[in-house]
Amino acid sequence: MTAGLIIATALFGTAQAQTVKIDSNYANWYYQQRMEYFAKTPIPKNAIIFLGNSITERAEWQELLADSKYPVVNRGIGGDNSFGILARMDEIVAAKPKAIYLMDGINDQFRKLPHDVSVYNYKRIIRKIKQQSPKTKIYVESCLPINESMTKEAYTKDRNVLVPALNKKIKALAEEEGVTYIDICPLFQDDKGVLKQEFTMDGVHLKAAAYIDWVKYLKDKKYL
Repeated sequence: MTAGLIIATALFGTAQAQTVKIDSNYANWYYQQRMEYFAKTPIPKNAIIFLGNSITERAEWQELLADSKYPVVNRGIGGDNSFGILARMDEIVAAKPKAIYLMDGINDQFRKLPHDVSVYNYKRIIRKIKQQSPKTKIYVESCLPINESMTKEAYTKDRNVLVPALNKKIKALAEEEGVTYIDICPLFQDDKGVLKQEFTMDGVHLKAAAYIDWVKYLKDKKYL
């Protein structure tokens, strides 16, 4: 992949201006074929949209929320990051959804993107929704931890330690923007902030049954 360049002036202010070299790519073959699928399965009006990466994509949201009086739509893409989600927001906001549940972050950590870059992308996503679909309820969910004792890929190592700091900044952004922040980490992590083995098969992704707990939590807390 070719690394992208972002000028930090836009993120951190002129006083700290510097050029930060980051990997901002997202449009790989899998992203493109998912986008082709989305183009042929338009979002109905007043939908509840789950937006994110593979952790979102792998959930059977429509089945888990079969009792919903609103259409339920999965807009997860495996491997996606905050740049990729931002780039595909036009389709999302054009549908004027009832609610959006945004959960992202771990792939940004795998690339070691600066947290301020990720949070800036979150802010742009949130503000785009506010501006173009102001009646949409926005829910920002925490980035899930991983279990590095179970992962094999080098890019996953020494990344879980980055998750709490990112979540702290995402929560602060949600408060600043006046949107709802949902911390789902306590559902699946141990007292050391590590994804519990019983909820994952590879240290990153959730087992199918874990999503039952996720949806129950959202309902119990009146987020759904």
